[in-house]
Amino acid sequence: MKNILTLLAVIALVSPAYAGPGHDHGESAFAGGGAPVTHFELNEAQMQNLDIRFEPVQRLPIQDTVDMLTFTELLPEKHATISPRFGGKIVDIAVKVGQEVDKGQRVATLEPVSVGNSNVVLTAPMSGFVVSLPAGVGEIIDPGGTIMEIGDPSQMLLRGVLYETPDITKIDIGQSAHAHLDIAPERELIGKVQRINRAIDPQSRTFSIYALIETPKGDISPGLQGRMEIATGKDDPVLAVPKRAVLGEMGTFFVYVIDGLEVERRDVMLGAKSGQHIEIKEGVELGEQVVTQGNYQLKYISVGGVHTHDHGPGEDHHDHENHEDAHADHGHDDHEGHDHHDHHNDGAE
Repeated sequence: MKNILTLLAVIALVSPAYAGPGHDHGESAFAGGGAPVTHFELNEAQMQNLDIRFEPVQRLPIQDTVDMLTFTELLPEKHATISPRFGGKIVDIAVKVGQEVDKGQRVATLEPVSVGNSNVVLTAPMSGFVVSLPAGVGEIIDPGGTIMEIGDPSQMLLRGVLYETPDITKIDIGQSAHAHLDIAPERELIGKVQRINRAIDPQSRTFSIYALIETPKGDISPGLQGRMEIATGKDDPVLAVPKRAVLGEMGTFFVYVIDGLEVERRDVMLGAKSGQHIEIKEGVELGEQVVTQGNYQLKYISVGGVHTHDHGPGEDHHDHENHEDAHADHGHDDHEGHDHHDHHNDGAE
């Protein structure tokens, strides 16, 4: 609610009623049809209210990546199921879910169904932790039934879920993978693509890509969710901006370039993306400042009707002050006969 009130307040500041004397608020200045203006000017109060922040266009080494949803999984060779070769009754379970176990440690005791046979002690086939305990004391287990599962988390798999797009053709075994899990977004997990399941899932229409990561602390659990990027291109220096500076959709993207208090909306052509930055092939120059915070609000303000100055070639911005004085001397009142309602865009994207 606070952000909405701030946005409404700033729009009010740049509305025709606030623009002051000396300006012609025609259709070119306030595009009531919803077409965004490309140049406009803010004042210090608007900059502060929108908390405008910006960063320079830089030349950075960016390697093209494919981004996807990912989940952590145990390696098949580091995941064991404890199952008896004969039927029996569970008389004791010595461990709990999540508990660490050592290879050879007693984990359960089984009383065979056959009369006269002594109890059998079941031990952990590997070191790790107890993943699940589907059975309980007193239950009768058939031969091959699952008593518990044990996993070794010293290595894990990241299973990437990639939708049916041409990106699947860019991925190959051995490529670098970087992931951030939702429970620890500041921690980066690094690995390499181990295998690719190119048989698409018929229900979800997705491919599975598996990357192997080293987790010597064993502190990554299976089933966690996050995002994974797989590097698929060369690491070349290119013009780049933070991803959060880029707005748009459906193949049309733009940024806001700011110089002092003057703002310009620029259409851009995107290229490779990696980490928090994205390549800009066309639309900006090295060193220009692009808005990285407050740009979303600028999009709606510019569509809704920001007071703009259409500067011709060689025209000085300060010349408008002289025009204002001239209008003021002639007693021009911008507010008379000015239908504000016509200039508001009710459907700004």
